Amino acid sequence: IILIILSVQPTNTSTMAKTSIKPPASPFFAPSTPRKLVKVSTPGGTSRLIKKESSKTKENKSTVAGATSNLVNAIIGAGIVGIPYAIKECGLVAGIILVVLCAILTEKSLRVLVDTAKHVDVPSYETLFESTFGSAGFYFISVNMLIMAYGGCLSYLTIIKDTLPILLGVERGDVGMERAILVVSTMAIILPISMQRDMADLAKTSKISVIFQCFMVLVVVIFSPVSETLEENGGLLAIASESVIETSTIFIGLGVLSFAFVCQHSAFIVAGSLEKPTKERWGMATSRALSLCLVLEAACGIAGYLAFLEKTQGDVLNNFLVLGGSITKAANLARGLLCTTMFFVYPVDSFVCRHVLVVLFFRGRRAHEGDDASVLNRRDRRIAMTLIIYFSSLIPALFVESVGSVLALTGTIAGSSLSYIGPGMIYLAVYGDEFLKKVEEVWGKFDGSTDTAPAETDVESSRLLTTRQPNETTTTESTATEQSFFKSVSWYLLLMPIWCEVAKMGKTKLKEFKEKEALKSPHINRLGKVARPSLQMVPANIPRVGSADGGQMPKFPTPKYGATAGGNKAIGAAILAQQRSASVRAASPAPADLDEPPTWYDFCVAIFFVVFGTIAMCAGMFSILTAK
Repeated sequence: IILIILSVQPTNTSTMAKTSIKPPASPFFAPSTPRKLVKVSTPGGTSRLIKKESSKTKENKSTVAGATSNLVNAIIGAGIVGIPYAIKECGLVAGIILVVLCAILTEKSLRVLVDTAKHVDVPSYETLFESTFGSAGFYFISVNMLIMAYGGCLSYLTIIKDTLPILLGVERGDVGMERAILVVSTMAIILPISMQRDMADLAKTSKISVIFQCFMVLVVVIFSPVSETLEENGGLLAIASESVIETSTIFIGLGVLSFAFVCQHSAFIVAGSLEKPTKERWGMATSRALSLCLVLEAACGIAGYLAFLEKTQGDVLNNFLVLGGSITKAANLARGLLCTTMFFVYPVDSFVCRHVLVVLFFRGRRAHEGDDASVLNRRDRRIAMTLIIYFSSLIPALFVESVGSVLALTGTIAGSSLSYIGPGMIYLAVYGDEFLKKVEEVWGKFDGSTDTAPAETDVESSRLLTTRQPNETTTTESTATEQSFFKSVSWYLLLMPIWCEVAKMGKTKLKEFKEKEALKSPHINRLGKVARPSLQMVPANIPRVGSADGGQMPKFPTPKYGATAGGNKAIGAAILAQQRSASVRAASPAPADLDEPPTWYDFCVAIFFVVFGTIAMCAGMFSILTAK
């Protein structure tokens, strides 16, 4: 409602009708960056004033440790206490395997997304999908990111409302006091943290949150009555042999585990906040974050399940309350640590919501590409958007008792689309040309035909040149028929028509996108550049000179004035474009990443992402719809 009010100007009826079908026309949404006038001297002895961006507009950057903490904070939320229940539904052995598999897939998808964005030279998840799926892909990813992040904000506030009053000694059922505690505590802690501009500013609070999460898991592991349960049930091997896999409920557990590591909606914001975001440094952040998350969630899940087995509840901390004594106090301590982490996890999802609002409502190239710092430099914008997100999540948390089923259903769809289906589809689309070439090498044309039989004219000419024995001809034709049958069957079993259509669509859209981007002025990508080997291949007889970006560029002969069709105007335009390009190369760091060509392994991983994401989505929806 506030965004609509800000977007409407006091004009006549006809102008109002136009603003309803166009982007918001208010100056609040206009592209603006704080600039200052600088006096510059010219070679002729004159001087003029030019606009120069203020140093305050520069985005704050974080170290690898800070980016790792932000990633861990985005992954581990309230869902960690549900891992033991998921292992119970999957079976001990199958559950542990799925936990490890989900961690590996998440780490791989984070690398795939950022590397693919560097290849296309786009800085955000939305523009990456826009490059291959058009405006529909842009809005699809934006809406899914908003759903995922807003659902997280709402669930974190709900947990604080249900947990903090109990820890403070408030009796259950005192609704007024619970609401008052939620409002006061979140306004005092969450709101100031969420008012910051850059994701790098959250690095310190994220490190504190990670420490609290480690202590919470440590409390669960130490005070879980694992040894008593093992003695009563014949030891670990006996329990494992009886709980290898639960075929009847494994899809319920898969629906929980597949979204325990979801963080792709904040991946580009965290990667962009990393200082020198090379592949190596981003890989260090993702591998460390996912390794820590894997250890924490596996430890909590295994200890919680082995302690309570079939009695394990959806929130394992509720099992501790029944035991009484010191274990109940330990459970309250763990619950307090979990509640404290919610104050530090909320701002991460709030930043994602704010980022989506920037790309959807604000005008200008920087806003469209997700350069939040350039838009949120204005304090009024930052405060207004943060308050909108805060109150839109606070009001439902205050007055709605349970929105769990709705959030779970939307989170399942959005999480699958962002974490698994999205990275797989975008990889096939971006590298569509390479994929189609590899498919043609194996299957021939893209319709399932194999082209194994030669043309009729070739057959006749071959008969004139050689004379085959009847048995040899029969064997050759039989082998060709078998190969043709195998390729045709594998073509449809592997769903190649679907993947080829995605690749062809991506190839066409990406070409159109690059043509449009070529008409725009050069800009610096906050994710960094990549060096393509194909651009370094030049004829040996052309002399080379050092280029501004550190590489070796060919030195071509300069044409004389008047040699081009456009005359001196065209020459001047070319020189101006070259100067602009040189200034951008001088301002940007030297490319440290090499763009590697895709292989069959990469394409198989991308297809597996799509298949696994589809299965996880169906499993999650099944578990939600069949839950009592």
